[in-house]
Amino acid sequence: MTADTAAVLVAAGQGRRMGGVNKALMRLAGRPVLEYSLHTLRKSPSIGRIILVMNDFDVQRLADEWHTDPASLGVDQVVAGGEERWLSSKNGCWAAGSDLPYLLVHDAARPLLQAEDLEAVLRAARKTGAALAAEPLSDTLKQSCADTRVQSTVPREGLWRAQTPQVAKTEWMRQAFSSWDTAADGLPTDESMMLENIGHPPELVPCQGPNFKITLPRDLLLAEALLRNSMALDFGS
Repeated sequence: MTADTAAVLVAAGQGRRMGGVNKALMRLAGRPVLEYSLHTLRKSPSIGRIILVMNDFDVQRLADEWHTDPASLGVDQVVAGGEERWLSSKNGCWAAGSDLPYLLVHDAARPLLQAEDLEAVLRAARKTGAALAAEPLSDTLKQSCADTRVQSTVPREGLWRAQTPQVAKTEWMRQAFSSWDTAADGLPTDESMMLENIGHPPELVPCQGPNFKITLPRDLLLAEALLRNSMALDFGS
């Protein structure tokens, strides 16, 4: 298979709900969180280039605390993050260039992404032009009043929890960023929202493996438990 995708790994967060520590550099089963996503991306025959979005001080922390650097982890280029997550993603997508047909964006805070799920999203994007990993909602949803009492029950049919990776044709992804007007539309929460805005709604691809985002300390504990109870990843190659 010819590598046709540039991957952007967003790792410039401030970790406000994790005590102000960048989640990408936190310890997960003896390795920094971002190493797991980089490993999966690097092993994929579809990925031709990896762009890491990380600020200089965190790159230095990676060296000081983990005694490694982005290049040693398989990164081709590092770019600084923006003030908001979508601006960090934009910086990475612009740095990725336009020579490869597809652009992929993944959050480093989702370290459990499986190779099979990555390839499934890429296959869907090649077929339809854009796709994202997602999970159908299984819980009953409640709309609350201002005082947190239940106002109504929201039907969950057709509702999905958006995840990453999110992939699109390179020209679509770049157009989506260029067309977004924050004054009129506010801050976009993901790439799919911007693609929808220009008339290219992505296909939803259900992940077969766990792909949750590490947001709270308990998420880190769960991820570590899942890693230790699954087949060990081969980081030797």
